Amino acid sequence: MHVVNVAGGLDKEGLHRIDVALRFGSAPAPVGLPEMRLHDESIKYVALPQQERATIRRSHGIVGEKKVVFLEDILAGHTQGRTSPDEITYSARGNLQGMQFYSVAAKVYERAREKGLGREIPTDWLLQDIRD
Repeated sequence: MHVVNVAGGLDKEGLHRIDVALRFGSAPAPVGLPEMRLHDESIKYVALPQQERATIRRSHGIVGEKKVVFLEDILAGHTQGRTSPDEITYSARGNLQGMQFYSVAAKVYERAREKGLGREIPTDWLLQDIRD
């Protein structure tokens, strides 16, 4: 099972039950300052009086830090995500709305093709040429 949380939260029981926490990426470092790369959703620069600085909170950062794998490491072959069908993987990222639909689309398409259902749509119906 893969659990996607677009709001970025996971309670203690959920954190205990997951085997692998997938991190899609992190905020890039400012140009020329690679040491400032953060495992968070964004870097914000705010000018505030000293007494107001304590009210600023980071985003959620890495969820499941001891269980985390990074997508870039999986793609580069440095690590792997799920190692068994019984493992529960998790990802939290606010820009994945709709994943519950497109993550199963290929399987639905394959099953429909196997059963001879549906109809082939010509590719040119999906293309347009409005410029020279």
